[in-house]
Amino acid sequence: MRFRGGLVAMLTAAALVCVGCSSTVAGNPGPGMTPVNVADLKTGPYKPEPTEYEPDISGVNDIRTIEARRMLNYVVHSYEIDPDIDVLGDIEFFWNADWFVQSNTFPEKYKPAALDNNLVAGAYVSRINGDLRSRKKLIISALRFPTEAASKKAAVEFDQITNSDPGRHPVPIDGHPGALTSSADDITGISFVAHGPYVIVVNAGVPQPNQSALADVIRRTITLQVARLDQLKSIPLDDILDIPADPENIMRRALPEAPDYSDPFTGDLDFGAFEPSGELHFERNPAKVRKAFDESGVDLVGRRGGVVYRTRDLQAAFRLQTVLLEAGRDDEELPPPPGLPDARCLRLDSSDAVRLFDALCGVVYGRYVAVVVTRIPITSRSATPLYQRAAAQYAILAKSE
Repeated sequence: MRFRGGLVAMLTAAALVCVGCSSTVAGNPGPGMTPVNVADLKTGPYKPEPTEYEPDISGVNDIRTIEARRMLNYVVHSYEIDPDIDVLGDIEFFWNADWFVQSNTFPEKYKPAALDNNLVAGAYVSRINGDLRSRKKLIISALRFPTEAASKKAAVEFDQITNSDPGRHPVPIDGHPGALTSSADDITGISFVAHGPYVIVVNAGVPQPNQSALADVIRRTITLQVARLDQLKSIPLDDILDIPADPENIMRRALPEAPDYSDPFTGDLDFGAFEPSGELHFERNPAKVRKAFDESGVDLVGRRGGVVYRTRDLQAAFRLQTVLLEAGRDDEELPPPPGLPDARCLRLDSSDAVRLFDALCGVVYGRYVAVVVTRIPITSRSATPLYQRAAAQYAILAKSE
């Protein structure tokens, strides 16, 4: 499955959802939030209470997908290389050679190298800049193989396959003599680097033919990506299931999939607990959100039907919500859902690239911020499904304490 979505900038408002001082809710969300009667919230088909997160693990591919999601936490962000490259194109996870090419990310011709060397897992992120006249791109992928020998062999074979196209030439990368890099036009270049059991793949593009500029983008990307992979603790596949599926109940606090199958996305490949660095790949303004994560003390994110961010405290949650829901120039702010005066909702000018939504709401309860999404038909002005999701998500947070 492929994640898609648009990238728009999300709501500027500085507030979110509220407190449940109702006797039906245990705990006190803290000062500064408007009291909410949780029992009166209209949640539609959703259960207004937490549900256990029990991922479907039915085979080795599911185990490898867990590893792929873990690897995403260590993939370099394009804004770290060039702040202009911030428009999300795609995020993908790999668990075998078949999906490696079926996901519409790597061409079919690369399958033999992935298959022969037993690709274990991988994560892939692509972004471009927003200037059509001066296009830049950066695709970064980290691929895990069973051994260091297999990764070295895979890198060589990937490079040989790439250079089977006529007219390509090598591009030297300073400081990385092992980087197998080539280009046909000095506008785009592809590099394969074996590092331990991993292969780093960098596909970069610059606006005009300029080999030195292209090589510099690739060099800086490889340098950062090598350092990140050095931080990634290698876990044997047999031990992957020992990783908690719901650390500190972050997934239990998130809205589950829609029981009526009305979610704008299909599949649950991106469901799971992520480090802030992993979640940033899904965000529309990653550099700005990164700063907000740091300032708000975000230390854990759960992606389910809703996305829940754990911050330092209530004040930090409000600050984060302001950034997460910052409206873009052509976005439309929607009224808050009934009974949730502090919630903020937004209709996007363009759809999200990963989950395909074009409308979202943000709520806060205590130290948690949660974002829920939907897709509003062009012919409709009704935000009822979105409001029901927001109400249910608020109730879930309130009853999780």
